[in-house]
Amino acid sequence: MSVNSDVQLLQKVPLFARVDPAHLQVLVFSSKRQTVSGGSYVYRKGKSGAAAFFVLSGRAIVRTSDSPTSAAIARVEKGALLGEMAMIGKVPYSSSVQAVNDMAVLKLTNAMFMRVCEEFPDVGKNVLAVLADKLDSSLTGFNDVQCYFENAKAFSDL
Repeated sequence: MSVNSDVQLLQKVPLFARVDPAHLQVLVFSSKRQTVSGGSYVYRKGKSGAAAFFVLSGRAIVRTSDSPTSAAIARVEKGALLGEMAMIGKVPYSSSVQAVNDMAVLKLTNAMFMRVCEEFPDVGKNVLAVLADKLDSSLTGFNDVQCYFENAKAFSDL
């Protein structure tokens, strides 16, 4: 794939949808392409994270842990962005991602992401706006769940 086709694909990811394509081009050009063999892990839950992985080809399973018998919570393929919170906040990965078949991924590191944000403040501003929208949506969902629990009958009342 070319840098331009990678940028077009990355623009479809909500986190980067508002980012200028020229700035995404810098991020893509500066990132490292990697191949992950089928059955191998892209990353494992709990490991230190400072990178996201953008799926260029192939498929993977997102699991609750790095055990192959753990529950699959999602299936991902071309166009998925994995580990974005680890890339932004350098926090441990919250799940494990195992390749189903050979995959090509673009490794987006925290260092490169922060450098692009420093040089092009609009990148950080636009990514922050998307994260703020996502947080607001999550908080609304948590409030809805809290209301359900508060209005639910106790087990002893059933």
